[in-house]
Amino acid sequence: MVSSDHLGPQEEGIIKATVDTRRKRGRIVKTIQVKSNDPERPLVVLKLTANVKDPFHNAAHEADAIFRTPCRSCHVDRGVGRSGAALFRADCMMCHRRGRVGKDLLQLKKLSFEQLRRSIEDGVQGTVMPGFSARLGGPLTESQIRSLIRYIKGH
Repeated sequence: MVSSDHLGPQEEGIIKATVDTRRKRGRIVKTIQVKSNDPERPLVVLKLTANVKDPFHNAAHEADAIFRTPCRSCHVDRGVGRSGAALFRADCMMCHRRGRVGKDLLQLKKLSFEQLRRSIEDGVQGTVMPGFSARLGGPLTESQIRSLIRYIKGH
C-alpha cells in the first residue's frame, strides 16, 4: 500500500508491505516494483530481506512430540503407506539433508546396517531423533524400517 499515488519531485511517501511468512523459515527475499513517470528511472525495484524465525521449531520439545498433532502432519503423515525412497523423501528428508539437524544421506550411508536399524527403531539418545518403531509407539513397521535402510545404504 502506498501513502499517495501522486508525489512531486523530491517528495517522499511510505510504502507498506505485508509478507506472508507461514511455512517459511530462514532468509527470504521479496521484491516490490515501483512504477513512475520519472524519465530517468521509470521502474525501481525494492528488495525486502527478512530472517524468519520459527518460534515453534526453536522451542524445546520432546523428540516423540513429532508423532502427535500438530507435528504429525509434517513428520509422519506424509509417509503413511510409503517405503524406501518415497518414505525417506516424505518424512525423513526434512531433517536429514545437508545443513539440517540430522545427518545427511552421505553421512547416514557410512553407518552400518545395525547402527541405522537401532537409530531408526529406538532413536538417538541426546538428539531430537525419536524411535520410529511401531513397537515403541512410532509410525513405522519393521518392513518400512528395513526399506529405509536399504534405500540409505544403496543411495
